[in-house]
Order: sequence, then structure tokens, then C-alpha cells
Amino acid sequence: MIHVITKHNKHLYGSILTNMFKVRHKVFVEDRQWKKLEKSDGLEIDQFDTDDTTYFLKLDPDMNILGGIRIYPTTVDTQLNTVFEDWCQLKKQPCDPTHYEWSRYFITDLNYRSASGKAVHYELYTGLLDYARELGIKSFSGFIDMPTFHHIGRLPWDLQQIGLPSTYGGTHGEPTGQGLAIQVPINDLMVRKTKIAWRMRKPVLSLSLGEHTPYKEIGFKPEVVLQMADFVAEHPDHVDIVAVFAEMLQDIDPDQRDAAKGIIKDLSDGKAKIRRQDTAITVPTASEIPHMTMQ
Repeated sequence: MIHVITKHNKHLYGSILTNMFKVRHKVFVEDRQWKKLEKSDGLEIDQFDTDDTTYFLKLDPDMNILGGIRIYPTTVDTQLNTVFEDWCQLKKQPCDPTHYEWSRYFITDLNYRSASGKAVHYELYTGLLDYARELGIKSFSGFIDMPTFHHIGRLPWDLQQIGLPSTYGGTHGEPTGQGLAIQVPINDLMVRKTKIAWRMRKPVLSLSLGEHTPYKEIGFKPEVVLQMADFVAEHPDHVDIVAVFAEMLQDIDPDQRDAAKGIIKDLSDGKAKIRRQDTAITVPTASEIPHMTMQ
């Protein structure tokens, strides 16, 4: 499943995020020889890894990292509006809260075109696009190499160049290559066609509760994932309760599922609150939650 990690739930992914930075160092520094990014601690972290950054990680049931990508709004510093601004020769990167930049895409399988590599690739981008539509993101931009540009050109995407082909690398002994800055509008039709082309019929987003995540191989619709995220943002210490609600969503009893959906929506909308007894939170069982007192 695809785990979505933001500033609100990253406390649930401490060791996983550290491992992600290690994996990025191996992929980008050791394997791709981007020596300029080399760090003595083996963690590939740059100025764009901030609280504004959202990470999408493909994790297996044992929480091992298989792939990832990061995004951040273009209303803050991005690669294409700071260090690589010169690569936007045709048009400046849009500065808009509904426009995000993506970068640091990686798959741990060195053979991207292998069966496992393609599966991770499809799942990562399906999760990203589903989440983006639900969040109201209207377009992405980024710098991609030319082989990727030609590959993406075969997808049902309205790919727009905002830069010309440019040479990168070679300044610190790393290999050189060619790429360009692009912008990709996001809309319902584009997302639907992409998922059809990749035969991605089922939801791929995890509830993203770190080690508390129930049903690690079951995906959820983006609206449920965002409702959970809203609640975790407001109540970071109540992850156990969120995990109980999540289990209810997979209960065979439709009444249980409907009850969980209603509670999650009310909590995320601020229409209900968890009642405190002194300073402790009593975590009910799944069977008790439909009857729990909300205020």
C-alpha cells in the first residue's frame, strides 16, 4: 500500500523516514552517482525536505520501503523556483496553492521495467493522483530526464513543457544526462484514464498510521484517508482510537462500517469530540464504538 506522510503523522514514521533518507542516499548517491548529494551520515536530505513536504512511500506488509516520491506546494521554495530556475526557459513554474512540485522519485528495484518495478511505479502514481484530486491539487511540475519524458508522452496526460532540454550533471564527477522541466494538469478524466491504462482498479492508499496501521494490504478511498488525516492532525495522541475506527471499516457487518464512516466524518469535520475522563482517553472496542457517547 501507499503510505502518505505529512508533518501531522510523521511522528508515527520516525524510523521509516530515517530509512527512506538512507534508501534515497543509496539510490541517488551510490547507484546513480550523484556525488553532490553525498552525506557522511548516509542520509540524503536536502532543503526541500521540510514540514511542507508530503511523502508517498510504497511499503510492504513488513514496512520495508519499495519506492517513494515527495511533493510540496509551489508557494514555498521548490527546485524549479530556486536552484533550477534556469531550467524553466519557456515559462516560470506556477506559484499557486493548487500547484505542487514532485521530486525524488525512486524505486528500490534497479530494473524499473521488471514486473515488481512496474507494480511499484503504477501503485505510487495511482496513490499520488488519487490523493491529489481529493486534496484539490490541479497540476504538478518537475524536472524529468528525456527517457522518462518520452515514456510519459504515451500516457493520457496533457504533458506541457515549461523548459527546454537541458544537460545536467558532470559538475562533481557524476554522469551527465538530458532532461527538461514539465507541468502535468490533474483532472478526473486524466486520473481515470491513467488507472484504466495501468489496470489499477482497487484503492491503493493506506490509512497511514505507521505501525498502528491495520490491514496493511487493504487500500482505502482517498476521501476516507483524508478524513483520517484530518483527525490525526487535530488529535495526534489518539492514534489508537483511529486504528479502531479503521478496523471497523473492514468489518463484515455493514452497520459497523457505516457507523465507523459516520464517526470518522464527524470527527474530521469537528462535529464530534472524544470525551475525556480526567486526562485519560478510554479506547473502546470495535463493538462498543457504535454506542460510544460523542459530544
